[in-house]
Amino acid sequence: MNRDGETYGEVKQVVSYRDDVFVWVYLDQVDKVIRYEAYVIGYDDRGEPSTLDFVLEEGVLDNVHEVPLFWNLLQRYCEREAVSAPGGSVPFADGKLVTAPTLFHFYRSLSADELEEVHAYFADQEAYLKEKRRSRWVRMLRALGYDVIESL
Repeated sequence: MNRDGETYGEVKQVVSYRDDVFVWVYLDQVDKVIRYEAYVIGYDDRGEPSTLDFVLEEGVLDNVHEVPLFWNLLQRYCEREAVSAPGGSVPFADGKLVTAPTLFHFYRSLSADELEEVHAYFADQEAYLKEKRRSRWVRMLRALGYDVIESL
């Protein structure tokens, strides 16, 4: 044993930050928030990348209406939905709690250009988070017992 308590010859799993750690940013259509997940991919027996190994961190970035891009898209979406709603555009509560509708049809309502804007926004946020949270996520991986390298 060495003085750090490790046994000589002990092999730790290695994670390449650039190649194995990914961030996924997406719209939660029920809660109407922009969420993210940082995750590490696994490898199959041949050493080929397989699928998600574990989630390192998850969280909420913003309420969807606080992001200008989504605010504008949601305004247009709500206008289209209100026009096509049966019984007019104003729902009546009749003394009952009225919840805002989910955004289940939001993506289908987007044009190709709007969808491209949304995906570009998500990609920018993913790159930003991966860089900004780098030291935190590397510390977390090391605390889990991984050796972390920059890239393969």
